[in-house]
Parts: sequence; structure tokens; C-alpha cells
Amino acid sequence: MKTKFLLMLSLLLQVAAFAQNVTVSAGANVTVTGTVRSASDNTPLIGVSISVSGTNRGTTTNVDGKYSLSVSRDAVLVFSFLGHVTQQVPVDGRTNINIQLQPGGSDLAEVVVTTALGIKKQQKTLGYAVQEVSGETMAKTKTATALSALTGKVAGLNINNTTDLFRNPGISLRGRSPLIVIDGIPDPDADPYKLNADDIESISVLKGTAAGALYGAMGVNGAILYTTKKGGRGKLVVEVNSSTMFQPGYTVVPEVQTVYGGGDQGKYAYVNGSGGGTEGGGWIWGPKLDQRDPSTPSGFYETTQYDSPIDPNTGQRIKTPWVSRGRNNIRNFFRTGLLSTNSVSASIGSEKGSFRVSASHIFQKGVVPNTELNNSSFSIGGNYRLSPRLTMDAKLTYNREYSDNYPTVGYGPPNYLYNLILWIGPDIDIRDLENYWIPGREGLQQRNYNLSWYNNPHFVANELLNGYKRNNSFGQVTFDYEIANNFTVKFRNGFNQYSTNSELREPNSYVAYDYISRGNYSTDVANYFDINSDLILNYNHQFGKAFKINVTAGGANNYRRYESAYTTTDGLTIPGFYAISNSINPLKGSNLLRERRTASAYGMLDIETFGFLYLSLTGRYDKTSTLPIKNNAYFYPSAGVSAVLSDVLTLPKAISFLKLRGSWAKVNTGFINDNNPYAHIFTYNIGAKWNNVPSLGVPSQFISPDLVPETVLSGEYGIAAGFFQNRLNVDVTYFRNKDYNNFQPVTLSQASGYGSIQKNANVYLRKGWEFMLSGTPVRNKDFKWDAAINFSSIHRWLKESTDNSDGYLGLVKEGQRTDRIYITESRAPDGQAIYNSNGMQAYTPIGQYFGHSDADWIYGVQNTFKYKDFSLSFSIDGRLGGLIYSTTNQKMWWGGTAKGTVTSYRDDANAGQNTYVGPGVVVTGGSVEYDAHGNITSDTRKFAPNTTAVNYISFMQTTSGGMLNNYHYYSGTYLKMREVVLTYNLPERWVKGKFSSASVSLIGNNLFILSKIPNVDPDAESDNLQTPSMRSLGFNINLKF
Repeated sequence: MKTKFLLMLSLLLQVAAFAQNVTVSAGANVTVTGTVRSASDNTPLIGVSISVSGTNRGTTTNVDGKYSLSVSRDAVLVFSFLGHVTQQVPVDGRTNINIQLQPGGSDLAEVVVTTALGIKKQQKTLGYAVQEVSGETMAKTKTATALSALTGKVAGLNINNTTDLFRNPGISLRGRSPLIVIDGIPDPDADPYKLNADDIESISVLKGTAAGALYGAMGVNGAILYTTKKGGRGKLVVEVNSSTMFQPGYTVVPEVQTVYGGGDQGKYAYVNGSGGGTEGGGWIWGPKLDQRDPSTPSGFYETTQYDSPIDPNTGQRIKTPWVSRGRNNIRNFFRTGLLSTNSVSASIGSEKGSFRVSASHIFQKGVVPNTELNNSSFSIGGNYRLSPRLTMDAKLTYNREYSDNYPTVGYGPPNYLYNLILWIGPDIDIRDLENYWIPGREGLQQRNYNLSWYNNPHFVANELLNGYKRNNSFGQVTFDYEIANNFTVKFRNGFNQYSTNSELREPNSYVAYDYISRGNYSTDVANYFDINSDLILNYNHQFGKAFKINVTAGGANNYRRYESAYTTTDGLTIPGFYAISNSINPLKGSNLLRERRTASAYGMLDIETFGFLYLSLTGRYDKTSTLPIKNNAYFYPSAGVSAVLSDVLTLPKAISFLKLRGSWAKVNTGFINDNNPYAHIFTYNIGAKWNNVPSLGVPSQFISPDLVPETVLSGEYGIAAGFFQNRLNVDVTYFRNKDYNNFQPVTLSQASGYGSIQKNANVYLRKGWEFMLSGTPVRNKDFKWDAAINFSSIHRWLKESTDNSDGYLGLVKEGQRTDRIYITESRAPDGQAIYNSNGMQAYTPIGQYFGHSDADWIYGVQNTFKYKDFSLSFSIDGRLGGLIYSTTNQKMWWGGTAKGTVTSYRDDANAGQNTYVGPGVVVTGGSVEYDAHGNITSDTRKFAPNTTAVNYISFMQTTSGGMLNNYHYYSGTYLKMREVVLTYNLPERWVKGKFSSASVSLIGNNLFILSKIPNVDPDAESDNLQTPSMRSLGFNINLKF
């Protein structure tokens, strides 16, 4: 791998050296540089789009408003920027053009965006939806990943922000995971932590299959294009950015009851032993705390506890007061989290090129003790005009992530919350467990209130360690050559290489249900390498005034390789010595290798007619090494049309811009199983060893030789309009995707030797709406208010169940949404719960429809107010509708820690009385019959109110168990104050002679949330015992020299 990289680098350097010696006619090209400023206050404008009229060539201004572009002497430059009037300026042979843009409505017809393959196009020509977010907007919000900063800002893009340290945010674009592209290079295995927001120039979100079709199978779900910052022209500019964010409080934290302690049915007496006595159960359904008892020395009810002293005469534990010692265990365990981000960059440039170097470090201190994450990056890049017609652009980034320990998440023994909020009652003070080793048995036996089932949270945090290291290098080099006027060729080569090393240190006496560890150590080492090469030809020509074409043709080669090796000990000979060589028994391990190559050819034809009608046709041919030979090549076509009616029709004065658009595409996923490129090949499974010889077994599932990748046929239609000189802009999109050739296991006769066959089956429809509203409601000399609102709704339906003649796929019927939730609670026709004769709830053998999991709508609202040198921006987002299942709440009710369990019925149960009567009915006669899909076919039942009293504790333990899960679905509706940023730009007279500019910002993230689900943050759209949601407050300082 290293040899390949060195050879590639050597080749590129030789090409660059050769290119400098090539004699090329200078033609009529000049390099134009300059600065773009606002006419209202003379401040530099960042991100202004500068394009060459009639071509796809262009650039943007840097952080100082500067630009540089090589153009012909008679070219016309188009300067466009949102909120300002577009200007067209003839070059006339000049090499320096400074521009002042007048404030005004944004000229939507001239806005330039980045599309597939890094090609820049005017927004008005596109037949699909593209939304851009500036790097300045991204850098305002100080989050752990740049991806999280996109939350709520793009219609149709849903980001699920986890509250857990070092866990990737979930991302879906129109219901699927999009491709990530960095500086034109696809990154199918993108790590959201690898990019620092301070290095991002802009983000372009290509929302549909048609928008990403030129990426082939990789772009089937659309794409998110990151463009990083480049060097500016002119003198050396140094920028320092430093922010510190504290997490001093909670947005959402589980609220546990502090009235009852550990035990069951109101009884507790500590017993030291696995599974013995009350201690073995681990419930928090014990006696009431802080109850007065004048017969005891303390005046409170007393019982034996884990830390009760031992009577030296009898050897028995002495009873101690049963009081609420741990009323604030959650807050006493967690600490104040910290996110510190520091970056520095330097850029310099001349007429021939520019250079930029940057370095950054992000440090996260987790709220869980002994957890942290470090993230360091170094980037170097530049561009250079090797000859009048040949330019080179290159960038290399190194990123290192490392953590000595990050917390395990999800329900289970290694999760500190599992022990902290579910199975520790308020009779235990978590601070009393800070010394987590039993004296005299350090390193061998943890000290805890329960030795049968649970771990001391301090023991987990300090001894059960997840270590992680990741070294990632990625970059690209691009050569642009102008063969003739309007005819260019581009060669781009990019690579991405990373290595990871994960290790788990499992200490002696760690408990996992019925497993007690003798100590273990495991490592997982992985290496990944990919290289992507593109050769792109572009030609444009105008035929008179009414017809213009732009032709792009090219080819690409993508190679990916992933290998890993996992090794673990089986016990440790020397406790606490974590080394592979310290295993008691023979080592265990596994290894993995995946390789894939895709060769591609593609083309695009753009046609402009009569100055208002635009047609774009694209096609890509992919041949993939890991598909069956007879089905390993596919052609992906797309078409888009755009009609700018405001350029051809006389519209009311209030309408400044009006465009209709539509696009169509057909693309497949390009794989049978993305995690196993050899999924279509017959392989044996490795089984148990016999006499140290591993056995081989035939897999239970047969893969059809006719299997083809899942395919998407998409259609998209939209309208964009600008009103009042584009002070108010509206964009509406409707899309409809047909997903077919989906994979479905079909049961086979056992006589075949297989249990099932994997086939192409079932057809689904993904449909949705996206609405965007943006504008500038108020603008004058000193004050400006920009606002943006977006809404989106996306759902998936079962259109056709291929292998079921009755039109069902499981419980879902054709024509129904696939996110339907089914429960097993038995209900009467009027919706009342049905109870058995014993007073406990009844449940059905077949699931019954309960609701949907997907949100009805996802929304985001952004506002920015600028007054002189002050600016205030805030962002609100959330979702409406849908249901979320909460494991946290389910386990809290099951175990007895939920606040709602504090009731007089619980006191009665502690006293052995059955007083709780569940609200609902019992069946007094008749019967009910169901079909195979849970639909009632006959119902003659008669009902009467339930009157049977039961033990409240037993009832709650039953209804919060696995079968009656309907109790723990909650509305997913929420509204979150995502971010608030107040910035003050220091006046020029204050910083003159010291800095070129300086600003100070106060930042608040995750400030508050309004939701209908208790104890958890619905932002992640799922809950499996998540870390409490934290509020972040801090500041940022930005200095430019």
C-alpha cells in the first residue's frame, strides 16, 4: 500500500515537473485578481461567486474577499452574492478588478453552486434541488463534528445528534445515507470527525438521485460536497480561531424517584453472594426510605446494607439506617464536560498561485469521569499556474483521533447508566463507591453494593477502558489544462488512507449478567485505502444568441481495500497486565479482507435554448469487480430540465424570479452487501474445532445467481420563486422514488440443503415534500435581518410484495407505510385495554397496529440580526409527529426508579396488599379470530369493566417487560433551541496596527428543548439508554493578522 502511494506521488511530481517545461502558447489569457466588498460598509464579502459568463469556470472569494481567476482577455465576469445585486463586468484585458456589490435582493438567476464532480453551475440551470451552506455559517456553531452543524439548515436532510461521546451522528438525505465528497473526491467511508469546521469554505447538498447520478452507484442517495478553504491572493494572512465550550448543566436528564430503595416487594436485606438473597434480584422495589422507627438507635427503620459494619462477635452485619443517601447520584457522578477548539491558518498568494496551511486541535472532556477525545489535524494545500494554460491544485490533510477511554453506550452492563440510573436506588450514595476496589484485593475484586449482577459505575469508568487511535491521511492533486478556448481537460487524483487501533481492557470481577470476568484484553487493528482518479474533458460553444451547449465527458477509476485483524485473550494470567501474551488460554481471533474496484465512463450534455430553457442529460457506466460477472456492469442515466419563466414572461412586478424544474434518474446501489463485497460468492462458514481442526459448514442461505443490486428510479419536480427584488424566496420540491430489486430472503424446502434463498423482491415508494422560505424582512443602513425556514416530510410505502400473493410483507400490506409500529397489547374495539381474569393485561400472539415511527415533518428555523458591529444568530429545529421507543423509560418503570412509581399503590404492595385495578375491561364471553396478518376476521366478544385488584409492583414489572411495549412509545415531537451566537466585531480603529480584524462571540448550544418524552432527548430519534443531554455555553475569539 505504501509503495503504491509513493509511486503515485512520484508520478504526479514528474508530471508537474514536466508541465513546467512545456512551452505553450500564451494565447489571450490573463489572471484577474481583486477584492469584492459591500458597497454599504466597505467590508470584504466572503463566498462571493465569480463565474465566467457562458462557461462553467469560476471561483469564490476567500475570507478577505479576495479572488483570482485565469480568463481570456475578452471574458465577462459575473459577481453574485446572496442579498446583493449581481454585476457583470467585462475584463477588457485588465489583471486587477475590484468590485463593490450593492445591497439588494439576491439575483437567484445568477447564483452559482457546486454540483457533481465539482462542476460549478448556475442555480437557474439545474433540474434538481441543491442547497448550499457557507463555511462561515458552519464555523459559528462549535460542535464536535462539522456534520452536526448542518442540523436544521437543509430541507430534506435529517441529522440525528447523539448525546454520547465519540458517536457518529446519524444522517439521512431523503430517507437514505448520502455520499460524502471532500474537495471533489468521493469518501464512501467518511468519518465525520476528520474535518474541522474552520477549514470548510462551503457545503453543497445534492438532494436527489439525479443530482448524484454522475457519481454512479456511490451517488444513488445524493451527496454532500465539502469544499475546503484555499489560499488567498496578496500578502500573508494569518488567522487564529479559539473557542471553549463548557457543559455546565442538563437539557434533559433522567429524573429518578428518591422515595424507595433497593429490594423487591418492599423488602431488603443485604446478602453477599452471587444470586443469593434479596441482593441477587437487583430491583429498586424495596422499602420506603427515611421512615421513623423509635425502636432503633438511629430513630429510623434499619436493615443490613452493603456497607453495614460487621459484628466482631457474631460475624453478622449490623443493621444501619435505611435513609436516602443518594438523592443526587446522577449529578454527583457526572462532571462538567468541555469542548475546546483551536485552529491557526496562514495563506499567501500571487498572480501565479496561492498557498494555505492550517492546523487545529479539538479536545473533548466527556461528562463521564475518565473519558475524553483528542482530534488533531494538519492541512497544506495550494494552487499554481504552471503555464498560461496549465494550473495545478493540490491538498494534503492529516488527521489523528485518539482516546484512552470513551464510554460504552447502549443497554447493558458496560454502560455506566445501566448501573447508575436503573439498578442503584437512592439508598446508595454514588460518592461512597469512589474507592472501587475491596481493600486488600485491589485489581482482583471490585467493591460494590451488589456483587451478583451489577458493576460499580466508578469501576466501569476507570477500569473498563475503550482505547482508540485513528491516523487518517487524505488529499488530492488536480491538473487543469486549457486545450483551446472553451475546451479544457482536467485530471484529478485523490486518495484516502487510514489505520485504526481499538483496544478493550476488561478488569477482573467485571460482571456481565451471569459472566464474571477473569480479566481480558482485545485489540482490533484495521487499515483502509482508496484511490479515485478522474479524467474530465469539457467543451462549450454558443450558436448565435439562442442556443448554447456544454459537453462534459470523462472516466474514473475507484479502488478500495479494507483489512482488519481482531485478537483477544481468554483470561489474564497476571491481573491488570494487559498484553496479548498474558492470556491464560489460547488466543482467539479473526481477520477480514475486502477489496473492490469500479471502472467508470460518464458524460453530460447541457443545452441552453432561448435564454430561459435548460436541459441536462447525463449518463454513467460503472463496471464493478465484486458483482456477478453477468451482472457487473450498469448504465445510469439522468435528465433534468429547468425553465426560468421570469426570463421570458412578463410577470407582476412583485415576482422577481420564477423557475420550474424537473429531473429523472435511474441508479442502483452497485453492491449486493456493502459490508461484504463477496456476498454473491458461495463460501463456507467456519465452525467449532475438533482436535484443533476448525470445521466448515454450508451457509443456511443460498444467494441467487441472478441477484442484482437494489435500484432507484427517481423523479423530482420543483418550483423556485423570488419576490420583491428577491427579498423573499420560496422553493418547493416534490420527489417520488421507486426502490425495487430489493433483497428479500425467501424460505426454501429443507430438502434443498438451505433454509432460504436471497432474491430480488418487493417494490417500495419513497415520497416527500421539501419547502424552503428565506429572505431579508428588514434591511437598512445599520440593521439587517435574514431569516430562513425549511420543512420536509419523507415517508416510505410498500408498493408491491413480490413473493406474497395476498399482498402482504409480514404485517405490512401493499399501500401502507413501512414504518408502521405493531404492539402485542390486547384491546377491545373501543380501544380499552383487555385484562385477564387474574387482573394482569392480556396480549395478542400477533402484533396490532399502533402508529408510525417516522416524523410527519422535520423543520428548521434560522435567524440572523446584524446591527453595526454586532450580530445575533439563532437556530431552532425539531420534528412533528412519529413515535419513539424509549428503553430508558421502559427499564426505569420495570426496575422501580421512575418517578411515576411513587404512589400509594406501591405502599400497599409493600404491605402485601393487592389494591391496584388496571383501567380497562375483561372478556365475559364470545371469541375473536385473526388472520395470518393480525386482522380481526370475527369478533363476538362481550366485555365488562376490570375489577380485579393486583399487586402494583408485580403489575408494573409485567407491563414494563418485553411483551407490553406500547407503554414506552412516546411522541417524537420536539422543538430545540439548537444554537445562539452573539458576535461583536471590534471596530477597525481598535485593532489597527495589531490585527486586520478581530471578533469575539458568545455561544450557546442545545440550550433548551420542548418535548413530550420524559428523561431522554428525542434528537437522536432512538433511545437505548443514552447519555443525558447537556447544555453548552462558551465563547470564541477570532483574530486575523
